[in-house]
Amino acid sequence: MVPVTTATQGDVYEVVNPSTLEVVDEVSTSTPADVDAAIGRAASAQPDWYAAGYTERAAVMAASARTIADNVDELASLLTREQGKPLAEAKIEVLRTAGTLSYYAELPAAEKSPARELGDGVSGYLLRLPLGVCAAIVPWNFPLALLINKLAPALITGNAVVAKPSPTTPLASTRVVELMLEAGVPGGVLELAIGGRDVGVQLIQHPLVRMISFTGSTHTGREVMSLAAEGLKRLTLELGGNDAFIVHGDADLDSALNAAVSSRFFNTGQGCIATKRIYAHSPIHERFTSLLAERIAGLKVGDGFDPEVKVGPLHTAQQREAVERLTVDAVARGATISVGGGRPDDVGPGYFLEPTLIVGTSDDAQLLTEECFGPVLPVFSYESIGEAIDRANATRYGLGSSVWTSDPAVIEAAVTMLQAGYTWVNTTALIYEAMPHGGMKESGFGKEKGPEALDEYSEWKSVIRSD
Repeated sequence: MVPVTTATQGDVYEVVNPSTLEVVDEVSTSTPADVDAAIGRAASAQPDWYAAGYTERAAVMAASARTIADNVDELASLLTREQGKPLAEAKIEVLRTAGTLSYYAELPAAEKSPARELGDGVSGYLLRLPLGVCAAIVPWNFPLALLINKLAPALITGNAVVAKPSPTTPLASTRVVELMLEAGVPGGVLELAIGGRDVGVQLIQHPLVRMISFTGSTHTGREVMSLAAEGLKRLTLELGGNDAFIVHGDADLDSALNAAVSSRFFNTGQGCIATKRIYAHSPIHERFTSLLAERIAGLKVGDGFDPEVKVGPLHTAQQREAVERLTVDAVARGATISVGGGRPDDVGPGYFLEPTLIVGTSDDAQLLTEECFGPVLPVFSYESIGEAIDRANATRYGLGSSVWTSDPAVIEAAVTMLQAGYTWVNTTALIYEAMPHGGMKESGFGKEKGPEALDEYSEWKSVIRSD
């Protein structure tokens, strides 16, 4: 095993399984000296990594992808133990991690633009240059997929990266970095810093770090942006969401129901692009809601290692309490809990919460004004597509949205008027490597995935030559 240098004398803390509350492992945090040393190694290694050239970098990333895929069972088991998600979902995340690396390894080199004739014997071209050292700050909900969304475009463009996983999910991320080093990523090009807010602040403010890619809450994103401003650091921020799911009267209800359940309750609802509110056309609202209640009631809650479980625990006690507060607020504003609403009493000591369907709350409920990061789904009725779009847009967030219909006019209205980085039509919450991922409004800015992500981790230099 290739060692990962993270900590020397930092505090030791326990990583806890949110299903069983058992200790999975003990981890040392990175001291300020550790973080400085990691950044220094990255800065020293980065020029040679860039000089190695695109072909060599791509080969190393392809080898990393194969190594991660070969270790899917080990990584998925580790991810389920530290994060709580069902094992089948953990395997999907590991394979997506490998797939993202493969995508960027196979992407045609974009290091130099075609020549541009500028007139009078003058020509020019653009040269793509790396930024240097980048910091990748990653949350706990999809720790591997979100980490690799940052590492892959950063590394292929010749940057070095210091990554900070969430302190509650450091184990699988550390193992992925070990595997990438074993596959040929040079020492120093990829470093880890383990810890909480203090480590993140040090990374953001360090003068050798030129770019910060952060995924997390909108509240923390504001702090990251403020801290980065003094050094004029490059930023990508992928923040909160409150994605609307619009079901028009002519929709294929069975497909819409399947998608609503999977997109809301995958990863126990702890996803930025999870469906978080449904608007059902009034002619089908009652039927759709009734069928949705039946499907939600059939979801099994429990430990992620049980193959029949569809909904695991919330990640922490605080996370569960936050979701419960949103539910209490909705009921206080007139909502009816159609399904769930409580803590199951037969699934062990973990941070479990019943999948919950809410009907009839007001538009000013916190379920709509805040991001609900858990297995609670409110359903509303609407009369016209214009009304549905207006209500969908009446949020400070703008990450994802979807519309279910075969009506071309409804589709056109939705894709042009919904204020979100994604609009899915007759599908939802699907992410593809070739399509950029990112939001609008307070869901952040900048793109991950697709060739567009390369621009976030590089500078275009204009080269002008006179013959």
